[in-house]
Parts: sequence; C-alpha cells; structure tokens
Amino acid sequence: MRARAAASLYLGRMNIAAIAGAPRHRRLAATVAATLVALTACSASARSSADATASRDSAQHAAPPASAVSPSAAAPAGEPTLVVYKTPTCGCCKAWVGEMEKAGFKVEVHDIDDLAATKHAAGVPDELQACHTARIGGYVVEGHVPAADIRRLLAERPDVAGIATPGMPMGSPGMEGGYKDHYDVMTFGGSGRSVVFASH
Repeated sequence: MRARAAASLYLGRMNIAAIAGAPRHRRLAATVAATLVALTACSASARSSADATASRDSAQHAAPPASAVSPSAAAPAGEPTLVVYKTPTCGCCKAWVGEMEKAGFKVEVHDIDDLAATKHAAGVPDELQACHTARIGGYVVEGHVPAADIRRLLAERPDVAGIATPGMPMGSPGMEGGYKDHYDVMTFGGSGRSVVFASH
C-alpha cells in the first residue's frame, strides 16, 4: 500500500512536469526518483509482512494445542508405591497389576506361593478375601479394586485398615470379559464395621 502511494505521488509529479513541458533531464530525474521510492517502500512493506508472518508461525508452533496433548497417566507427585503380593501363577492378578500401572501407579510385585499368612497379617476378613493383597500409603487393598477407589482412599484417608473387592467379579480391573458383574468395594478394620466404600 505504501509502495503504491509513493509511486503514485512521484509519478503524478512526473506527469505534471511532462505536461508542463519540463526539460527532458527533469522528467528523467522524476522517473528515477519515483522508481527508487517505490522500490524502497516495497522492500520495507515486504520485510514487515515477513516479520509478521514469522511471528505468527512462531506463536503457532511454540506449543501444541491442548487438544493435541495426550493425557498423562503419571502418578501424582509423592504418591506411594503400590506393593502387591500374589501367587506366581495368578493370571488375573498380573492383569490387575497391569491395569494399576496403566492408571499411573508405581507397582512393586512380590510372588508368594502361599498368601494366607500375608492376608492374616493384613487383617483381611475371610469373607472379603480375594486372589491378591496389596499395601499402599498405610492401607491394605484386597483383590480387584479399581484404581479410582484406591486414589479416593488415599485422598480421604478414612479410619479403616483397608478396602477390598471380595472374590473375582467379572468386569472388575483385571477380570474383563464378555459380561460385567455388579460388585461392591468394602471397607474393613479400623474403628467401625465393614461398609460399602464404592459400588460398580
């Protein structure tokens, strides 16, 4: 825009000089001046446009949009390790460990041939026992408890010894299949009786 305005101004002056019968060298001088001013203005305009484009591109590529960033499954800062006790041959226990790792937990696994002493030491009632036992943050986690329930337990810190998913209900973490059972996650120990902590 500036280039066109400058060129028009000088070319207009050149035309006026020509119409007025100005000498040839003055007409030539006017033409050269108009051309130089037009080129200078064009160059400045081009540089300004290039700088603006570069700045816009830099801003666009500085960081990907929020929708392009994959959510992280990393454990929250300071979250304790989930220590799991299971038998070496338990496939669903291994699957549950995998689900907890996907949820972002740091997991430490101990394979034990007989878990009876471990469950007894953890205070897990017979009616709430399942195929594996875990400890985290001072609590006991028995069986196929969902990751969200464990994190809620750590956040709320109720006065209980732990939580349990009794048995091996289909559809619980590590027990995925063709159908889903309704199941409850129960509290145990502490100062009160066993109650429903979560229903799924």
